Amino acid sequence: MTHSSRHRAARRPTYLSPRARTVVLEFLITAGILFLIVTTSRWLFAPDAPLGSVLKGRAAFVALGIFFGVVNTVIIHYSMSRKTAGHMNPSVSIGLWLLRVFPGRDVLPFCLAQMTGAVAGVGLARLVWGASVGLPQVGWAAVAPQPGWGFWGVLVAETVGQLICMTLVAALLLRPRWEWLIPGVVGLCISGFIMILGPVSGGSVNPARQFGPALWAGNFGFLAAYLIGPVLGAALAAALAAALRAPTPPVSLDPSEPPAAEEATGRQGTVCPDTIPPELLRDDDPHRI
Repeated sequence: MTHSSRHRAARRPTYLSPRARTVVLEFLITAGILFLIVTTSRWLFAPDAPLGSVLKGRAAFVALGIFFGVVNTVIIHYSMSRKTAGHMNPSVSIGLWLLRVFPGRDVLPFCLAQMTGAVAGVGLARLVWGASVGLPQVGWAAVAPQPGWGFWGVLVAETVGQLICMTLVAALLLRPRWEWLIPGVVGLCISGFIMILGPVSGGSVNPARQFGPALWAGNFGFLAAYLIGPVLGAALAAALAAALRAPTPPVSLDPSEPPAAEEATGRQGTVCPDTIPPELLRDDDPHRI
């Protein structure tokens, strides 16, 4: 590339800031996940679904758990390796903020992107698969507890599920050399939610995952429990992590004393570009937000 062509490329206009592009990507990823959720529900549970005759009852939930565990593992691995969007869950964004690895200024944009992305993903599935996604057997892929479950039971199940998952994530973030395990651990948690909680309490553990289908279905029963429970679980995990975190050693004020290696590299890991302190990024860094 010649100097003039490099100069023209450098002056190419950008219509979205890196921060805005990250939020848009979060919207698209969440929409894609919800589209997959509704699609798999349509081809598993609709009366004419070819897979429905093979995968019935618990077997369907096991298949869904394995599939979405793998999908989420791949997305989160991509997210962490490229330092970009990929929370897909408002309670995760809030939990990471409470763990102080995600900036507060980005919590609301991410949560809005996730919730609207969920609605858009379900709408896209309706456009592609037609009215079959609204059949009673499919129900827009909205989850629901079994008879006998009340509001408080669902709330506790959702809270405990996210408490376990975010506690594991917090433990791994405290040991940066173990960060590579996070995608697989979260994927296993999601598989467990679907396989274990799915047939009994619904097993959403993601406010966006239930919000989009419930809005399209007009089914708001237990919606508050599905919205509040995961956020409460993430908050409890962050509080637990703060209580168990080792005390921060005093910082020396002697300028001649070099900072400790742990302080120089950071005590916690990073899970997206927003977790990188802006002062550590160059002005021309594509990950700067």
